[in-house]
Amino acid sequence: MKREFIYGQCNNPISQLCYGKSRKPVSKVGCGVVALYYALVFKGIDAEFSDLLRAMEKPGMPWLFGVFGTKPFSLKRYFKKNNIPYKNYISVKHFKNSLTDGKIGIVCAWNKGFRGLHFYCICSENGEYRSMNFVSSDQALSFDLLQITPLRFVT
Repeated sequence: MKREFIYGQCNNPISQLCYGKSRKPVSKVGCGVVALYYALVFKGIDAEFSDLLRAMEKPGMPWLFGVFGTKPFSLKRYFKKNNIPYKNYISVKHFKNSLTDGKIGIVCAWNKGFRGLHFYCICSENGEYRSMNFVSSDQALSFDLLQITPLRFVT
């Protein structure tokens, strides 16, 4: 069965699912799992969100039991374990240069005011960029790469 995008972590049916031992809802701390889900669906990899949530909990990817969501550098463990090609960037310039047509990127960045981290997904198609879960929405939104700044970019 082909999975569909869910777009926002605050949207049903996933918003009230719990992530990590802290039992916090996906609507509050699930952006990392949601971003990973988008990347898999965008690339045509069949993924069930609840299975993905469990798969990320098992190897300790939740940060402080999920209180702070997902550890910033943990997604690569999922990719390695599942033999999914990826590249990890800590340079905004290299990340932006790599996001060519047909590519998808997962960004982990500090929220404004450095109030926690947020993961979101960006895809590039026909020279245009769209984001999923950068802000909560029921659709992919146009995205300007200038919104990714070195000061806030983590990986």
